[in-house]
Amino acid sequence: MIVIRRAAAVALAALLLVGTAVSPVSPLPVGRAAAANDMTPWRLPFRPAKCTTKQIQAVAIADCLLSAWDDPVDNGWPKPPFPSDPAVENGVGIVPMDGWEFTSAYYSYNKSPALAAWEALLVGNQSTFGTIKANQIKSMPETLPLFEGFLREIMAGGYKIRDAASYSFRCTSGSGKTCEGLTRSSLSNHAWGLAVDINAAANPQTVYYGIDGASACATPIETDIPQWVVRTAEKWGLYWGGYGWSGGCSSPTEMKTLASRDIHHFEFRGTPELATAIAAKNLGGSCLSVVDDVGVASPRCLQTGEVPGAGWRVMVDTKAPTGSTAALVNIAMTDATADGYVTADACGAVPPGPRTTSNGNTTTGRVVANLAVVPLDGTGRFCLYRSKPMHTVIDVQGFFVPTASAGATGSTFHAVAPARLADTRLAPPCDPTGTCATLGPVPPEIEVALTAPMVPATATAVLANLAITEATAAGYLTADSCTTLVPGPQSHANTNYAKGDTVANLAVVPVSAGATGAMFCTAAMSPAHQVVDVQGWFGPSTTADPGAGFAVVPTQRLVDTRECWTDPATAVQQCGKVNAAGSLIRIAAPAGATAVLVNLTLTEAGASGFATAQPCSLLQAGPPGQANANVAKGKTAGNLAVVGVDPDGTFCVRVSQPMHVVVDLQGTFSPTGPLRFVPVAPVRRSDTRLAAG
Repeated sequence: MIVIRRAAAVALAALLLVGTAVSPVSPLPVGRAAAANDMTPWRLPFRPAKCTTKQIQAVAIADCLLSAWDDPVDNGWPKPPFPSDPAVENGVGIVPMDGWEFTSAYYSYNKSPALAAWEALLVGNQSTFGTIKANQIKSMPETLPLFEGFLREIMAGGYKIRDAASYSFRCTSGSGKTCEGLTRSSLSNHAWGLAVDINAAANPQTVYYGIDGASACATPIETDIPQWVVRTAEKWGLYWGGYGWSGGCSSPTEMKTLASRDIHHFEFRGTPELATAIAAKNLGGSCLSVVDDVGVASPRCLQTGEVPGAGWRVMVDTKAPTGSTAALVNIAMTDATADGYVTADACGAVPPGPRTTSNGNTTTGRVVANLAVVPLDGTGRFCLYRSKPMHTVIDVQGFFVPTASAGATGSTFHAVAPARLADTRLAPPCDPTGTCATLGPVPPEIEVALTAPMVPATATAVLANLAITEATAAGYLTADSCTTLVPGPQSHANTNYAKGDTVANLAVVPVSAGATGAMFCTAAMSPAHQVVDVQGWFGPSTTADPGAGFAVVPTQRLVDTRECWTDPATAVQQCGKVNAAGSLIRIAAPAGATAVLVNLTLTEAGASGFATAQPCSLLQAGPPGQANANVAKGKTAGNLAVVGVDPDGTFCVRVSQPMHVVVDLQGTFSPTGPLRFVPVAPVRRSDTRLAAG
């Protein structure tokens, strides 16, 4: 599988990403009374009252103990494998057993072949914090935020953690930790990652006895853990083993001849739903819904400054109208820790590992936006996979719905010969009142009005390629109906750029009726030249011009010139050869398509240049006057395009400089296409930065 990667680029200055500032999010709370935390070890602990059902339901657990005990499976956690005869429900553990390897050095079965599927359910902390290394704490997705939040908070409060461990597939310590001769009921909570041990040497598991006839609960314990650390654990729903097993010690005066105290141990005894509720409350709701490869969603919470990790499929609820099968969205990528890509799908089961297609590529230190048509599940949601850690921002621009559901609001696509509406390098821009600026980069206070005479007044939206060049500072560009757009900060964006950039992004822009055709406006947040090319429009279907309906197809890679590909007209195969400047890449479209929706990715460019995608018959006539994607030397850039198809079923891509081209198909337009487009006022439906403080 080939994945697009880009070299590092000029760091983007701090800017208002994709049109709006990040709303303030409460920071992670620190330990209780952290300003005056008493670090005195709690040598005579007393257990607080147990949480009532009412307190649990209200997630009011900070001042009580979540201590009701149930088997994790009974609490709703997955049922783990066990080293016994699988045909016997309560079989006794056998050691050794095929696929099971007990490691004495770690006293666990971790990484046994029999545990491969089980361990795939666990997740680890994405980043290093304090003395905790990345991936050191492993747990179920719902409880990882609890353990990570607890450890972060006590370290912020001044407690030093020298060692910490969570997942350990074994039976309880009283059994010798192997499961030989035991049943599944003897598994430790560590086997689910539902427990964490900290500073074990200073806090040993010990059986304490009474001294001179006094209760064992009155015997001082060996620990370096202060009381506030334990109280902090309880805020996160964790039971402290220092209270003791078999009921523990409710107070130093409770009479017990012995007390078994597991002082370094903290565990969660609730349900997945309760874990999610506790994390959401303590983190101010800063959690994302992440879907695994089998299609199961679970919450993943981010700490301040953290970004969603590599491999995360973040669920996005588009709030789609009933019956929608796809959404038109603008995907902005930022804060990437490495060059990577994103891929959208409908949140079902997918093959694990890297994806074979992409909906956008990003570079470390840059903000990159790309338009995409994404498939939706039955509830109007899609999932966005990221190959590397990064934040993403999703603005919804419209939906594709079946003809019967679309009604009067449904539009078909009407292609036009690509035409340039504006190039502010050649002509000064004018606002809707007719007032024009001087020639030069368009200043940010200017609202540029554009009229498309080839688009009728009945159109609902225009398909336009928006390019920025010669930017004097970092910023973003927004396009919208002139009746909606006003100068100033915007609530959404169509493309982002850095100083000196030449970047482009396709947009479906709402229009209003102008004197000589459909009209829309643009506004940039910093000085830059604007180049706008119209490729088509969406509007009602008429007898004279029925337009084309849309069909979603499973995203597929049509060509990748870094690999072997065959010209459909000449049957000549090329393998890995960089396309020379001016060369034409001919591609076969799906049968019956009059236009295709494709994501164009340009990479390994020998010089800064562009690529144009059109019917081959148009490109063969000479160099094009328009571009569909721009790329800088040595970089990688992508852009969505709607490309007309010649009668022979092909379309072409022409490159202006030596570069490789990757083309991913997202859908087709044709007279029989079953879907209609329903535009909406652009609305933000996801911003993962808001889940990270």
